[in-house]
Amino acid sequence: MDKDELFAASDHLVLTPPYNPGNHHAVGAAELARMKASATLINVARGGIVDDAALADALANGRLAAAGLDVYENEPNLPPALLACRNIVLTPHIASASTATRRAMVALAVDNLVAALGAGPLAGRPPNPINADALLARGA
Repeated sequence: MDKDELFAASDHLVLTPPYNPGNHHAVGAAELARMKASATLINVARGGIVDDAALADALANGRLAAAGLDVYENEPNLPPALLACRNIVLTPHIASASTATRRAMVALAVDNLVAALGAGPLAGRPPNPINADALLARGA
């Protein structure tokens, strides 16, 4: 189904795409208008994918039943209109905030640093480079 059909048919829509300039405000007033008044929208992806002002307007005016967000367009600042909505759940984006996950993140960062410095079993080949093209350009 295409995007218009998805918005019109969904009772609950959970957004998980990565943010990029091409999907900035991918969910705005037009998309929200296609949704059922009884539908819920959940954004656990990235702020900016949803137009927060359009969402607040749809919630305040009964065009959408409820929403749940743990990401916001201008974090950490929340639009006052969202805070005024009684049919929204707002939480911090802290899914990775467990001890085990944070330790794994540190270990990965260390592995990348050691490899980037030319040491260890992955010398010169960081396992998770942010810009792999730069490594390829210099022949790593």
